[in-house]
Amino acid sequence: MRSRSWFSLVTLLGLASVAHADQVIRLATYALPRGLGNPHSSTSSSEIYTWASIFDGLTRVDENGRVLPALALAWQPTNPLTWRFRLRKGVRFSNAEPFDADAVVATIQYLISDAAAGQSVAREFSSIAGARALNDHLVEITTHRSELVLPAKLAAMRMVAPEQWRRLGPQGFARQPVGTGPFQVEQWGSTRIVLSAFRDSWRPPAVDGLEIFEMPETAARVQGLQSGRLDIGLVLAPDDTDALERTGNAMHVSSGAAVTGMSFVTVRDSPVSDQRVRQALNYAVDKQAIIKVLLRGKTRPAGQPAPHHAHGHDRSIAPYPYDPEKARALLGEAGYPDGFDLITEVVLSATTAGAAVYSVIAQQLAAVGVHMEVRNIPVAQLITKSVSGTFAGSAFGMEYDLKPTLDAMRPIPMHSCLRLIPWHCDPEIMPLIDAAEREFDKQKRETLVRAVMRQYHDSAPMLYLYESVFFDGLSSRVRDYSPANRIINFDEIRLVEE
Repeated sequence: MRSRSWFSLVTLLGLASVAHADQVIRLATYALPRGLGNPHSSTSSSEIYTWASIFDGLTRVDENGRVLPALALAWQPTNPLTWRFRLRKGVRFSNAEPFDADAVVATIQYLISDAAAGQSVAREFSSIAGARALNDHLVEITTHRSELVLPAKLAAMRMVAPEQWRRLGPQGFARQPVGTGPFQVEQWGSTRIVLSAFRDSWRPPAVDGLEIFEMPETAARVQGLQSGRLDIGLVLAPDDTDALERTGNAMHVSSGAAVTGMSFVTVRDSPVSDQRVRQALNYAVDKQAIIKVLLRGKTRPAGQPAPHHAHGHDRSIAPYPYDPEKARALLGEAGYPDGFDLITEVVLSATTAGAAVYSVIAQQLAAVGVHMEVRNIPVAQLITKSVSGTFAGSAFGMEYDLKPTLDAMRPIPMHSCLRLIPWHCDPEIMPLIDAAEREFDKQKRETLVRAVMRQYHDSAPMLYLYESVFFDGLSSRVRDYSPANRIINFDEIRLVEE
């Protein structure tokens, strides 16, 4: 079997045969969407990087958590179970279908139907009861329970051309996707997507085209930038900064909408099913040193499921300090004075400085007697394991991901008993989670969410590392690259020749 490195090399060399087009952005990421162009199939970053070029939501959320207009211009609740959204006029999909209230209703009706039961995005909107068009540009959405953050959540519901969807079905649409975004798909291959500018988009791009390449290895993405064959390389290592700058390129640093860490599989009989062990592992790792040495000091340690700029983050909760003596004491108290063996699965290429970070974690855990074996797996395998619960060990690299809402409750269902096959389930906290999700009063909800954050800090279902930070490489001709919550502003990126 040929290695993933072989495929990256072929992809990189193949760029040399592509005729240079001055106004075509060439972007490399670690993985293309497993669901191809079906935007309902996933909520992970590897998919969103691509789908942001094709599709739009009703709203968007900026890096400060403000909910801003997108395909919807305004919204308001008429009661705690009913919202009305006023839509942007004159918008068309790239196949000339009109975007209107009927298109929104069609998307919602599919996502709440039994046919969408296996779609990740559908699970995000289980609270929606229905939708109806009040006129061509006014939609009413009703919910089963109060949903204060519904406008923010709708940034994750990407609108699809309804006739194209009905005609082709989910699988056919995935190969011939049609949205309202700045680009339209011309060719979708296994390692390369070719898109052209959709000039009649409500947010037309500043360039003529976009090519997105799958390059699983970070080194291949860096080499593509250095050789001038790429314009943007996503998720590089901080240590690549100097090498890029020597060849006239630059590194763009941005905060994400997530907390990076190592999730524990607590539902099995293993050492990490004991809260004291999980707390011990948090004390055993020097997050501040990792940030300073490996991440160039560009982020901060985490100790709860939300970064500091998220709605519901509790500033009174301090991250676990580095205290190996306390870690040893807690391990002894839990019955593991000599430590134990721990298998951790992680997608190193999708984690900033992944290999270096996990090497340091392994060393520091070994100092308290915990011998961690790190197994590098591809994105597709991690997604499969997280859905099926078939982890090889008792830990895996994961994020508490708050995009697009920047709401602290966004990742909680994934990391709780609410999952169909959970890896962490604490029945005692479920009433508090339910109360926070249902509360429609902003101040009361904030109090409940902070209580959830405190519980998740104390119970430590994750080895909290740091608030997510991303290092993306840019060629010297890229201007106005400014992702918000890892949603790339494809319509605003310019290319200039120096």
